[in-house]
Amino acid sequence: MKNFLQRSILIALLFVSYFANAQTSGTATGKVLNGKDKSPLDYASIAIKKLSDSSTVGGTNTSATGTFTINGLTQGKYRLYVVYLGLKTITKDFELTAATPGINFGNLTMEDTGVTLNAVEIKGEIPPVVVKKDTLEISASTLKVKENAVVEDLLKKVPGVDVAKDGTITAQGETIKKVRVDGKDFMGSDPLLATRNLPADMVDKIQIIDDMSDQSKFSGVDDGNREKIINITTKNGVKNKGIVGNSTVGYGTDDRYDVNLNANYFNKQQQISFIGQFNNVNKQNFGGGITGGGGGGRGQFGGGSASSGGITTTNAAGINFGDTYDDGTQVNGSYFFNKTSLFNTNNSFTQNLLANNTITNLSDLNSTSDRLNHRLNFMIDTKLDSNTSIRVQPSISYTENTGYSIYNYNRTVGANNTIGNQNLQTNSETPSISNSMLIRHRFQRRGRTLSLNISTSINDSDADNFNYNLQTVKVGSVSTSTLLNQLNDNNTHSLSNTARLVFTEPLSKTLSLETNYQNGYSFDNKERFVYTFNNATQSYDIKDNTYSNEYENTTWTNSIGLSLQKTEKKYNWNVGLAGQYTTRANVNVTTGEELNRDFINLTPTAQFRYNFSNSKRLTIRYNGRTNQPTIDQIQPIPDNTQTQIVPIGNPNLKPSFQNSLNIFYNNFDFATYRTFFIGGFFNQYFNAIANDQRVNTTTGIIQNGYANVDGNFSASVFSNVGQPIIKGNKLTLQINVNANYDKSTNLSDGLENVTKSLTLLNGYKLVSNLDKLDLIAGISGSWTHGDYSLASTVNSYTLAPNIDVSYLFPGNIRLQSDVTYNQTTGRGADYNTSYTLVNAYMSRQFFKNKGTFKLSVNDLFNENTGISRTVANNQISDVNFNVLKRYYMFSFTYSLGNIGGRSMQMPGQGGGQRMRMGGM
Repeated sequence: MKNFLQRSILIALLFVSYFANAQTSGTATGKVLNGKDKSPLDYASIAIKKLSDSSTVGGTNTSATGTFTINGLTQGKYRLYVVYLGLKTITKDFELTAATPGINFGNLTMEDTGVTLNAVEIKGEIPPVVVKKDTLEISASTLKVKENAVVEDLLKKVPGVDVAKDGTITAQGETIKKVRVDGKDFMGSDPLLATRNLPADMVDKIQIIDDMSDQSKFSGVDDGNREKIINITTKNGVKNKGIVGNSTVGYGTDDRYDVNLNANYFNKQQQISFIGQFNNVNKQNFGGGITGGGGGGRGQFGGGSASSGGITTTNAAGINFGDTYDDGTQVNGSYFFNKTSLFNTNNSFTQNLLANNTITNLSDLNSTSDRLNHRLNFMIDTKLDSNTSIRVQPSISYTENTGYSIYNYNRTVGANNTIGNQNLQTNSETPSISNSMLIRHRFQRRGRTLSLNISTSINDSDADNFNYNLQTVKVGSVSTSTLLNQLNDNNTHSLSNTARLVFTEPLSKTLSLETNYQNGYSFDNKERFVYTFNNATQSYDIKDNTYSNEYENTTWTNSIGLSLQKTEKKYNWNVGLAGQYTTRANVNVTTGEELNRDFINLTPTAQFRYNFSNSKRLTIRYNGRTNQPTIDQIQPIPDNTQTQIVPIGNPNLKPSFQNSLNIFYNNFDFATYRTFFIGGFFNQYFNAIANDQRVNTTTGIIQNGYANVDGNFSASVFSNVGQPIIKGNKLTLQINVNANYDKSTNLSDGLENVTKSLTLLNGYKLVSNLDKLDLIAGISGSWTHGDYSLASTVNSYTLAPNIDVSYLFPGNIRLQSDVTYNQTTGRGADYNTSYTLVNAYMSRQFFKNKGTFKLSVNDLFNENTGISRTVANNQISDVNFNVLKRYYMFSFTYSLGNIGGRSMQMPGQGGGQRMRMGGM
């Protein structure tokens, strides 16, 4: 009986296995050809969907021979999609039965659309990902995001894309510095203005593009200069004519408020956008945080964006306009205004590890800084005739900074102690104007071009710093007090102009020669006049010649170069060499001293790019370049607004030379959504500009000069793996592994102090694309090891698990919670932390899902803590700073979502039957 039962079970299992295999053994095969020349199409996108529910059951790409095979199909009715950017999509319906479990489509010929790639439209559903040459295109309808989401939320769901807390976007290992909308620049060159303001429900596709240089696009010869950008293509309903946007009004406890306004009007090629932001909850949906001016000390008026500590109040508004006319003329313009106020308190523990001394500095800072900024950008690109075009891009900016800080410090060096109190008030104005003009001419012979690019910029700064510093130095039992009460009048004027002439000549169908000539001119004038307060006149009228100086630096650069480019179907390379002659004239206007110096450098370049397929690519880039010292690094006058590290320039500095090598490999598997990339950077420096520090062993004040040193380099390796756990990109695991190593040399009392810093970072993250559940969860950690040749070794660790999860319940009610745990160890006393930050909200949609009411809480357990560590050269600094603590807020969001009388749907909620495929 037992044997019979075993045999019965075995037979049943075999039967079930056979039946299941029979149900899933269906196969679809075929070969895709280019209708123009009947050549095989490599990496055409193939997808098969069920006719019953439009679900995708299989996907792949064609091989180098144009063939494809999709296995594992059950019996039923299907539709085949064949997609290739720039060619007409092929669709074929078919049925698999027990009698015909497989189908061979034979040769499938794709015809040209007959229109430009930017205007290609495809009716019907298409595969979620399309890859061609330098563009990876993801359909937004496959990315599931919450209601009222913005473009940044979509990008967080894109395989191979990482969005940091401050909004920085990294795609396939490279930082994104430009975001376009339908191929047009948006609000100048600030990516955050697009990603954090534009609503997600207007997006049709997200394109990640290895964008060629303007010169390459014009000449048709790939010079190897690439920039990874993101282009957002809008839905046809938006593009043809429509208004979209989200506006939010919120008010909470502790008088917290948050108002965001966003409206976008589209009419075919015309774009008009308005954005506004007003809050006191540390939100900045734009780049360029509070930056200081006028030499305001330790940077208490600089780097104070909301993400680096403090409480920021923000008022900002901007408008963007873009249009393309019938003759091809493109026009873009934008104006952006922002006013921010930052209140910052912090305490810090800083160690300066020097040759024979270790200086410790305990300090407390209380500061308020206000910043007012206006930005105006404009661009026009038009043709003068059929072969000649001109593009002009002027930009104007005006910034005002005001700040006031109280800085208390206690500095120890050996047995000596210095206690001080500084009150510093800063007022500065910084107007700037720049313009770029590009003239291009194409000759009759294909590939023969001539272009001239002229870039000009003028930057001025006028700053007044009022410095009141009372300091007591104790040496043994003797104490000495000094009072400094001065006005620092700083004025800077800078002018630079660069003209570059490029001529390209084809040597064959695949080989091209480029000759170029570049002329550069820069002029800097810096006036720093310091006046001591006169008790008799009650004004600042006693000039302090020790800290007063006017200095000028003029640099002329001429270079001429050649480069050779080879472009084949699978690969391209280029090598180039330029000779550069630089003349630098330094004039100390105050003393009348002049110093003229000449420098000759060779600047080589090389690039190799191999395409294993449209989804697998290896890129190797090398370049050598010179870096001129700034006027602050060469002006020989100390800045006594600094309480501890007093900088002073060195007119004898040579320009540094940098060798840079970048290697990058990426692989994206369309069929499985599996991503992998790995890359490395190596930078080597000759005549690197380093700190040359001299210590006053009585006061602990460090005079920081500059000197040229050799032996500095930096290296980094990074990698990312994206592995779907649930098919169709429903749930993906992303793994990041990074390592950075730096070796830098500085001088301390005449001795070399070599700093070697190693940082290891590792992160794991789960990202969902599910209908009702929205999940991003992960854990990241880092280890930093710093080794100083003249001092000790330091180590620090961080650990930060995080989960951001929400669920949409019946009745359009959503509950969300964002939990982050932060732990830091290995730091100074009182600078190791362990805390949990919890943000949560509950929302409900009304008014046909156009309106959303939300009740939210920030830092539920009131544990938020601000802490940072900086390890640089021979200095370690641990800082605790004030952060935004717990508050509750009630808000209402209204969505402008009607396009042509229809209500727009969120990506992934059934929209997008008529889609647009764009290309650059």
